[in-house]
Amino acid sequence: MNRSIARAFAQATTYISKFFLLSAITLFSFGCIAQEKPTVAPTKGTTYSIKPDYRKCAFPQCGGWFLTPVNQYSLQLEESDEAYQHSLLVPNTIYVAYINYRLLGITPLQVQQLEATMRQGQALLRGNITSNSTTTKTFIAQNAWTSPNTSNAVGPYLKVSSSGIVCITTPCPYYKAELINTNYISNFDELVFEKAGLDREQEALAWQAVASDGLLLTGVKYPSQGQTGTGTGVNATKVFFAFPPKNK
Repeated sequence: MNRSIARAFAQATTYISKFFLLSAITLFSFGCIAQEKPTVAPTKGTTYSIKPDYRKCAFPQCGGWFLTPVNQYSLQLEESDEAYQHSLLVPNTIYVAYINYRLLGITPLQVQQLEATMRQGQALLRGNITSNSTTTKTFIAQNAWTSPNTSNAVGPYLKVSSSGIVCITTPCPYYKAELINTNYISNFDELVFEKAGLDREQEALAWQAVASDGLLLTGVKYPSQGQTGTGTGVNATKVFFAFPPKNK
């Protein structure tokens, strides 16, 4: 009887040891996966889409602006189906009573122009939020971008620039995509503006931005057929130009 109990105890101990070992391996694996995901990088300010607050109550509790951090659900370049699924999710918004434009160095007339675009939901701002009191918040704007049209913003928000890579054949990773508000960076092979609704002059300005400081856009990825195989292309769905525009 004692031998049977001892044998059962030994088997139980073995099973328990295996269970904890498997659990440790699983947790370690999940830890590695988590480390591979891009992390939020707010040190240089967070980029938000902006909408006015039309609630009817006393200012400053109402009547300011709603800020929505972009890419709350996007962790990488996405195809159209993935982008559509994420567009159905309700993002978190932040209410601020005031926006401080001092760091933008813009005139009162330019503030009016920017806010008119913001009321149409066609602008992005990057900066930080400060609290004036327990209930009132101010957004300190560091950068601003506006869209030239009302095309739908489908897909993750990206800053696209030249990768500096040159190839003798295609596909070739000519472009670099930085996923805004994260540390995710990826190269891709082709960029088109078919879905962005740009006219000829706007598309020329978009290419100039890509070649210089980078262009902010939303876009979806697609298979890009090259001479030696299939690469990755990005089809821009909406573009944003720096505001105020630089002197030509």
